[in-house]
Amino acid sequence: MADLAVFTGDIVKSTKLTSAELSRIFDGLQDVAATLALWQGAPTRLTRFRGDGWQMTIAPRLTLRALLAVRAAVRRAGKGFDTRIGVGLGDGSVPGDDLAGAEGEAFVRSGHALDQMRRSTRMSAPDADISLRIALPLADQIVAGWTPKQAEIALLLLPPSGPTQADVASALGLTQQTVQQQVETSGLVGLIEACELAEDT
Repeated sequence: MADLAVFTGDIVKSTKLTSAELSRIFDGLQDVAATLALWQGAPTRLTRFRGDGWQMTIAPRLTLRALLAVRAAVRRAGKGFDTRIGVGLGDGSVPGDDLAGAEGEAFVRSGHALDQMRRSTRMSAPDADISLRIALPLADQIVAGWTPKQAEIALLLLPPSGPTQADVASALGLTQQTVQQQVETSGLVGLIEACELAEDT
């Protein structure tokens, strides 16, 4: 079993974004990286490179849930904002506080996954097990339709043993009915069930 999942990503159409917009996206990535570190009980070591590129490490069992959270964090930052993510699973070593000197097959596979990804695809894990490779195109299609508000709600509901819809409604100053409608139209219930199934197996 792989001991590490590595996400390597870049920001979609970054050349058309202002400096402020790109900063807002990376602020969202920093926030979600801190959240994911709490989920897995280990740092993600989010590292930015080449202006619009980034990389982080994830516990393999949380791969699908973490992918959805990262996409949600970026899509929440603004209408049409998105990121592409290549996933590599395998061994890896991280000698420092960031990923500048990291090495191992998980890092190599992650970079290759991003480089070989079709431009219309947003998430790819070519070396993952069959269940994740089946789930990702379906999840990708659902997440691509999220509005910033749906992404914000998704990000709050995605944590393992996460809050109730009533809790989220209270946190966002919305009615529970509004949150329920957003959850239903965003396909989030099915995605969370897929995460739970992946983690159980």
